[in-house]
Amino acid sequence: GDVPELPEVEFCRRCLPRWTAGRRVVDVAVPDPRVVRARRTDRPSAGLPDGVGALRSVVTASPCGEVVRHGKRLLWRFGDGALLLRLGMTGKWSRTPTAYTKVRLDLDDGTAVHFSDPRLLGGVVPTTWEAGRALLSEGLGPDALSGELPPLRGARPVKIALMDQALVAGLGNVQAMEALWRARIHPSTPCDALTDAQRAALPGAIRAELDATFAAIGDGDESVYVEEDRSANAFPIYRREGEPCPVC
Repeated sequence: GDVPELPEVEFCRRCLPRWTAGRRVVDVAVPDPRVVRARRTDRPSAGLPDGVGALRSVVTASPCGEVVRHGKRLLWRFGDGALLLRLGMTGKWSRTPTAYTKVRLDLDDGTAVHFSDPRLLGGVVPTTWEAGRALLSEGLGPDALSGELPPLRGARPVKIALMDQALVAGLGNVQAMEALWRARIHPSTPCDALTDAQRAALPGAIRAELDATFAAIGDGDESVYVEEDRSANAFPIYRREGEPCPVC
């Protein structure tokens, strides 16, 4: 699975406060309790005993607060409590219900926000704001949007290195491939074989690719993942094997 990657997760980070800032959650529905996890994981088997109660106690205690992101993880504040949000491969927060709604939060203005996830690889972890801040970046390298790129070393292909969340957080198959294309670097180039010029070009290419994807997603209320609808493919390279190069 290739999405959601950093841009889609950042889109969610921007949407949630826009929909909920200052509002209170007045009711909670959890059609599939497996979505409430005891820890940061993509395994539904790691469900939290009485997860629904734990979720309810976090979100009803304080008004909806800020949402922060690191890589592909989100942390949504509710006073001293928080929810660590993971979108997995197919998870999405929206204001409309779907057949795959796993969590619904009803707000005091009569609206609701829904977490939908067909494959149930995403989830929510009820925690405290303090503990959540540590969980948000645990085991991850710098956020890809920060412009920091740790040294790329070793024999592994540069694309594989860029997708290593412990090295740099937020890039997946699509963003890594497109950024390398922008930097004119072949994805299978071993890290040790990168030239100084290629190394210098990479951080700017990553930022340019992220910015281009933000622009393509826009600032509406709904983001369409490229896996859901092939017509949503705004990428020059991804899934275009056999097509002419957009530059040549």
